[in-house]
Amino acid sequence: MRSLEGLKKTQMYVFLTIVALFTAGPFILVLNTSLRTTKEVIKNGPLALPSAWAWNNYVHIWKVGNFSTYFKNSVIVTLIVVVVSLVISIMAAYAFAYLKFIGKEMLFLLIVLGLIIPIELIIIPLFFNLKSISLLNTRWAIIMPQIALSVPFTVFLFRGFMKDISASLLESARMDGSTEFKNLIYIIMPLMTPVVVAAAIFAVLGTWNNFMLPTILIRNQDLLTLPVGLNYFRTKFTMDYSMVATSAIISAIPTILTYILFQRKIITGLTMGALKE
Repeated sequence: MRSLEGLKKTQMYVFLTIVALFTAGPFILVLNTSLRTTKEVIKNGPLALPSAWAWNNYVHIWKVGNFSTYFKNSVIVTLIVVVVSLVISIMAAYAFAYLKFIGKEMLFLLIVLGLIIPIELIIIPLFFNLKSISLLNTRWAIIMPQIALSVPFTVFLFRGFMKDISASLLESARMDGSTEFKNLIYIIMPLMTPVVVAAAIFAVLGTWNNFMLPTILIRNQDLLTLPVGLNYFRTKFTMDYSMVATSAIISAIPTILTYILFQRKIITGLTMGALKE
């Protein structure tokens, strides 16, 4: 019996190892390319190991291609989107979970419908709306739509968590003279740390990696974000493979580190929030 269980565990470990290798394979390939020169990549192919490690690629990329500006723009946009979307979602979720007002369920349904509407479906009217209010080709052209994309999932997650908190706890606080704002800050928020961290991480990943919005809505090179900035090393007929790979690695490092550091909080937050709905 024990030998059978051991065999099953061994098979499971082998399977997971194979899956991990397939998953990490593209990243390893890009990392390998980033440590070679473009001439070497073209001559020896993408799978060959570097004849000499070109670590200077990571230094060179900050000196050319306006890369530091792209990185700064990504940080600014991501921070604003995360903070604003979390504040809006927390207040909206509290209202949907505890307050009574006309049309509450219908309004919540409209917000949640945002989860099933792809950005590709609304990108054209979004372009013309932003153009009509003179926000096209500004950071707000990225920030505002990204906030709108983040809010539906976050509101759904937070409301599911809040509804699991006993309403009698809030009623007792109201009887003692507490306001709704104080209830949210001093009672609900301390209990929501895991789910807020999970929502913040998803907002960071979604905003940092967004390619479509800045590609279509931004033309000023000084306002582009990292995903679009990769195009700096591509022309109509050629591509600097080493620089593109190096840019991709630097762009991916923040999201990879975020997931590695907070993966437990992501799982905990989703379990405490969405599954309770």
